[in-house]
Amino acid sequence: MELFDKVYSCYYQVVRQILTEAKKQPLTEKQMETLIRKYGFQESVFVILPKLLDGEWALLKKEKEDGRTYSPAVEGELRPPLTLLQKSWLKSLLADRRISLFLDEKERGWADEALKEVMPLYNEADFYYYDRYSDGDDYESEPYRENFRTVLSALKQGQALFITYEGKQKDTFTYEVLPYQLQYSSKDDKFRLCCRQYTHRSFCREILLNMGRIKTCHPSNREVSENVESFRFRNGRKSKEPVVIEISGERNSLERCMLHFASYEKHTEFDGEKNTCRCSIYYDRADETELLIDILSFGPVVRVLGPETFLNLVRARVGRQHRMMAEEER
Repeated sequence: MELFDKVYSCYYQVVRQILTEAKKQPLTEKQMETLIRKYGFQESVFVILPKLLDGEWALLKKEKEDGRTYSPAVEGELRPPLTLLQKSWLKSLLADRRISLFLDEKERGWADEALKEVMPLYNEADFYYYDRYSDGDDYESEPYRENFRTVLSALKQGQALFITYEGKQKDTFTYEVLPYQLQYSSKDDKFRLCCRQYTHRSFCREILLNMGRIKTCHPSNREVSENVESFRFRNGRKSKEPVVIEISGERNSLERCMLHFASYEKHTEFDGEKNTCRCSIYYDRADETELLIDILSFGPVVRVLGPETFLNLVRARVGRQHRMMAEEER
């Protein structure tokens, strides 16, 4: 299976850009030449432009009014076809048990039919999750799916919801919330809903709800005046300081860390004197315990440098583990 396909090569992308711009407004030869030089190579002008102008690539037509400009000879939106690799990847996604949360039966059936002759890029059996909890969300549950789709619809439309929620002690609460983001934890295998609870005549109280504990939810008729987009990028739950770690590089630790912490915003720099890498990890406060466990799982190849509040968490957890081991040896 080829990793790259010619439909995504430079020439195809340049021509696509020309057709997109010509659809907005007819282009002159000079304007097309500028686009070719911008999105292709300098010598691409001598190959692409003649083929477009002499009709060998019958994609443009000359405007009759002025005779100097060109517009697309093709209709509709220009989309490159999917490569075999992309189709195989999509086939693998369709086998994921979480895909039913995002596709209804009709969409799922259409996708299965379109890709029935394609071999999947990978199978779920190819992966072994050694550090994942076994009590993840029940994605096969129909009530869970219905609640998930209701939440998705509310997120898209900026709509408020009434949610019946089961607490840790099995007690039930009812919230009126404005959802603004869904989060997924790979370690917990659970979805979480970031939202604002309605109180004091506005959606101002930040709360985080586990999707698996939502019993029922339905749209609220309350008019929403808040800008949901601003909640998503306000970073109200973001840590004030990043966790700074030093990676020794032993046992392929740098590559392992970069892969393990790929979902976090981070900044990494190399220390030539120590021959180590320093990585600053920015995280959501709700993920603090999970991040702590992940960092400690690397053992001596990773050293936590700060901040002091996170170092205290490290000391407390390591101290607790030491005491537990000492008690077992007695």
